[in-house]
Amino acid sequence: MAYFEIARDVFAQESAELVKVAARLDEHFDQLVDLINQTSGRVIFIGIGKSQIIAEKISASFSSISVSSFTVDAGTAYHGDLGRVSQDDLVIFVSNSGETQEVVQTLFALQTIFPKGLNTVSLTGNTRSTLAVNTNLTFDVGVTKEVDVTGLAPTASTTATLVFGDALLLALEKSRSFNRNQFALYHPGGSIGRLLLQRVKHVMHSKIPYVNEDTPINDVIYQISDYGIGMTLVKDKKTGKAIGIVTDGDIRKKFLSVQSVKKSVAADYMTKGFISINQEKRNKAAWQLMASHDVSNLVVLDNDENVIGIATIHDVL
Repeated sequence: MAYFEIARDVFAQESAELVKVAARLDEHFDQLVDLINQTSGRVIFIGIGKSQIIAEKISASFSSISVSSFTVDAGTAYHGDLGRVSQDDLVIFVSNSGETQEVVQTLFALQTIFPKGLNTVSLTGNTRSTLAVNTNLTFDVGVTKEVDVTGLAPTASTTATLVFGDALLLALEKSRSFNRNQFALYHPGGSIGRLLLQRVKHVMHSKIPYVNEDTPINDVIYQISDYGIGMTLVKDKKTGKAIGIVTDGDIRKKFLSVQSVKKSVAADYMTKGFISINQEKRNKAAWQLMASHDVSNLVVLDNDENVIGIATIHDVL
């Protein structure tokens, strides 16, 4: 049996279901975007089982664009979790059937807790369900059938709900003019955050390899290897200031053109001068500078133009 054909069929079936769900979207989707933007509290997702897992993903995506959000498992809602909900929150219930006992009971419990009203939304496959008719806004994310062998396991239905959440995420980003810099603020530990938020001084190597112009090539190679950043600075013996750079690439390129390798010194391989950057510059600026000069290392300077570190391409990305 060619299992990849089964996989292709799953993609085809779920794609077809997504097209049907998309066709049902209307101005109520715009109302939901406005409602989220106007909510002074949090956006809280409530579901159970597979629906709860999908809800967690949507909620996590919301948090990444500064929409305060979390999930409450309907199965544990009666054990104190409802205390996490406040009057100013927007609660989005996720249930394909719209009749799941734990989810419906949670909705009614919240209506009792907040008799003056609480903004509620349902994402369901049954617009006539108890859940649907008792929430302020209802969205039909139902599918014709699930795609597993039994036709019962959540497959196409969970995919439809997940894509609805992605569509809502994009709409919120557009409505808030959300950009990469803002995204990075909520992802400081990731590659995007490191590139856009961190400064060169945060990632540079403060231990700097140095050699003199007359340092034998063997010692130059040892110095480059010991520091592990693919280069060494060359300093003037009299002034002690850096006047050039030798990279492992320079040695490979010039090795065959040097007449007497055994007697060669740093000056035979050195590139006079170097590309530098101020320590306060963002990593993105460092990366762009490296790319424009086709180099993989930058010399880092302080505000007085003193050499204080080395930044490599791997450090800033």
